[in-house]
Amino acid sequence: MYFLGVDGGGTKTGFCLIDSKGKIIMSYIGKTCHIEQVGQDGMRKVFQDFYDEALKKGIKKEQIKNSFLGIPGYSEIEAWDKKILEVVSEYFTNYTCGNDVVAGWAGSLQCESGINLVAGTGAIAYGQNDENQSARASGWGHICGDEGSAHWIGKKGIEAFGKQSDGRSEKGFLYKLICEKLKLKKDFDLIDIIHNEWKLSRTKIATLSELVSKAAKLGDNDAVKIMNEAAYEIALMVKGVRSKMEFKNKIKISYSGGVFKAKELILVPLRKHLDSYNINYELLEPKLEPVIGAALYAYKLAGNKASDEFLENLKNTNN
Repeated sequence: MYFLGVDGGGTKTGFCLIDSKGKIIMSYIGKTCHIEQVGQDGMRKVFQDFYDEALKKGIKKEQIKNSFLGIPGYSEIEAWDKKILEVVSEYFTNYTCGNDVVAGWAGSLQCESGINLVAGTGAIAYGQNDENQSARASGWGHICGDEGSAHWIGKKGIEAFGKQSDGRSEKGFLYKLICEKLKLKKDFDLIDIIHNEWKLSRTKIATLSELVSKAAKLGDNDAVKIMNEAAYEIALMVKGVRSKMEFKNKIKISYSGGVFKAKELILVPLRKHLDSYNINYELLEPKLEPVIGAALYAYKLAGNKASDEFLENLKNTNN
């Protein structure tokens, strides 16, 4: 029998199938299953494509004992939840559905007590304590919030580009990198690209965060400021989760999402802000990818206890 983890996101959906020993049997990446972006038919296609691929490998739906699905947007809007569950119930039998942030926590902390910080296209934090109490903070979406996310950083980068362009700020590496990346003939072409070519795409604007990070590494003052502000906003998510529940011991804090590819550029100021809270914490590198964490959670929700050997198998196949 197998256990399935699903990690949905704004750009893609990951699937991970493991066996009872913690060995990964199959991995698959499909398009986003975000209900707002693709609707119910789009979700159906993502799930059906996975099953089609599984069948090619001789794996049948009936062999999957339990599933955990981390679905973007779930538990946020009642109308979305209804539509999501309608589709999920068509494709899965024994399953638990949760927000995709839960998959991030399950992977980064191997389902242990603590808080996971997600800063990808969006931003959200989720925590569980030893009493199995849970709470989340942020995750309000790119219009209402998502401070510290890749989209937020990309948007701040666009603002900084405008200031550097017209002299409100000194031109630096960020200005140069955006001009080169977008092949701007004149600076105002940026507006046409963002509005008409990209159609205000949340995902495409989020890609500009990589340029902000690169510019910060090169010493661009505006870019460094943006990354520091992002770290402040991410640290606030810890504050939000802690305001809703208690942790008896040292708080394990981990992270996932593309923003953290900036490594020390984001982690150094993040530690600084966390230190200012005077809390007993430990900032840890993620132990498993979110999609593998989702599979581990499916295994544990089925009533199983993950042995050291089981977890070691997951880690080995994760590398």
